[in-house]
Amino acid sequence: MDKSLAQRLKAYIETHPFDSGDSDYETVLDQLYQAYAESHESDPPEIGGGFKELEDFLCALPLDDNNAVLNLCCRLCSAYEHKAFIDGVRYGVHLFKELLQENITPAKNLELA
Repeated sequence: MDKSLAQRLKAYIETHPFDSGDSDYETVLDQLYQAYAESHESDPPEIGGGFKELEDFLCALPLDDNNAVLNLCCRLCSAYEHKAFIDGVRYGVHLFKELLQENITPAKNLELA
């Protein structure tokens, strides 16, 4: 792989230092996730429909139980989304690192016939 990509990336990072501003987050990765999470203007129809279906099921519960279950579901969804986002970025970093290595050979199970 062309080493100039790594050199250009290093030069960019050196000439564009990271400014965390007034963020409550300590890491770039957490700030990247926060920006991603805030960029959602609305849920896709399948997510909105899923929450409507959940709401329909919860209507059979007393209000306090209904709120507790819905809050738990939302917390779990948010935690799962955050983990998936972080994992995806980390995989991307590892992929980038592999692409910069010389003499990359595909894994046996990925070789084309």
